[in-house]
Amino acid sequence: MKIIDKQTIRIPSILSIILIVFAFNIFFFFSYNRQNEFYSYLQSTCINIHKLVVDEKVNIQQLYNMENRKTEIYNQTHFIIYDSTGHIIYKSKKAIPHLNNTNINEVLKQKLELKKDGFENILFTTKDNHQKQTYILEASGYDTQGFEKQKTLLYFLIFCTILSIIFIAIISRYYIRKDLKPIGSISKTMREISSKNLQSRLPEADLSNEIGDMAYAFNQLLDRLNASYQQQQNFVSYATHELRTPLSILLGNAQVTLMKERSIKEYKQTIENFQLDINGMINLVNSLLELARMNAESQSVPFKQIRIDDILWMAADLEKKKNPSYKINIDFESIIENDGVLMIKGNADLLVLVFRNLIENGCKYSEMQEIAVKIKLINNQIELNFIDNGVGISPKDIGQIFNAYYRTEKTKDISGHGMGLPLTKKIVEIHSGKIFAVSREGFGSTFTVTLPSIYEN
Repeated sequence: MKIIDKQTIRIPSILSIILIVFAFNIFFFFSYNRQNEFYSYLQSTCINIHKLVVDEKVNIQQLYNMENRKTEIYNQTHFIIYDSTGHIIYKSKKAIPHLNNTNINEVLKQKLELKKDGFENILFTTKDNHQKQTYILEASGYDTQGFEKQKTLLYFLIFCTILSIIFIAIISRYYIRKDLKPIGSISKTMREISSKNLQSRLPEADLSNEIGDMAYAFNQLLDRLNASYQQQQNFVSYATHELRTPLSILLGNAQVTLMKERSIKEYKQTIENFQLDINGMINLVNSLLELARMNAESQSVPFKQIRIDDILWMAADLEKKKNPSYKINIDFESIIENDGVLMIKGNADLLVLVFRNLIENGCKYSEMQEIAVKIKLINNQIELNFIDNGVGISPKDIGQIFNAYYRTEKTKDISGHGMGLPLTKKIVEIHSGKIFAVSREGFGSTFTVTLPSIYEN
């Protein structure tokens, strides 16, 4: 069952129950009030007749004459006066006595109300003001006018309740359909979205409610999917492009080598070339796998307390062993009085990779193959500045250097795959840190990494 049909049944049903209960209470209150008013009328009228008969000694025949002149509204009321023993002193012509030996003692103790065939009877006691004698009075009647009003009210309540239920059902369906209409548009748009048009978005500007929130959340999901899809496309395109060139070279060299007999030295040189190309492809594949692993497992990286300067020296030593010509100068901008401020919570292996990437880039793109690393403390943050005197980065490139596979025009001829800085940024963010770069073309660049210290003053 559709939501609109379900809600069209559910809401009117709930409101119908409330209306029926409300109407029943109104009818019950009116019926109860009518009955009490009629009993009060019977009781007061009977007391007046008692005064006429007992106190004023009015002739009974005169009372009968008065009874004959009653209006039609009250022509079904009858009265009986008994003494304390149950003997009838006065009785209307058509009155039927209900006092007997069974209930006389009950009546003497308290008022007794009886109902039979629509007639309502009341038996109660009163005393003579002069002789202090107890009398039993009985009044009975059929409340013609009251029952007519009660019947009219019942029909009116039934009619209004049914009409209200129909009205509520129609109005509820109209507004539910109106409120759920955007969901239909959203559903239609969602069915039309595929990998070919992931840029499409759901309308959300005019929906300041839960549906708007859902559309906004779905659009955010589409943004993430689109980014992942673009990243996957870039990955495939980049990997295909980068792997095709060395494979083509390998194939070409192999074909040329097999075209004629060569000396051992030439074969050795060819094999060394193969080795260089294969190592380049291995580095590329490892970088791609490392970046993919960081994106997939960023929440499960094990952390422990480490000293940032120890990690930095470790990275510098490893890079020096790999490239002995690199000049790496590490220094503190101010004297550190408490070594505890250099403690952070992180993963040593990943941070070594970050620092090696930054050191290698600074030296690789610098003519002097030299980089300076400055360590300083700002509040509760450790700031590391990697300063080189290389070719620099143009303003149009500076905003894209942390994008995967991106390489500037000036670095096209220098070996690399464009994944070092994206991987570096990802690792820094995993450590709740930040990284940014400032640069001037021809004057070098400064990469700044900030990491939170766990030291508390």
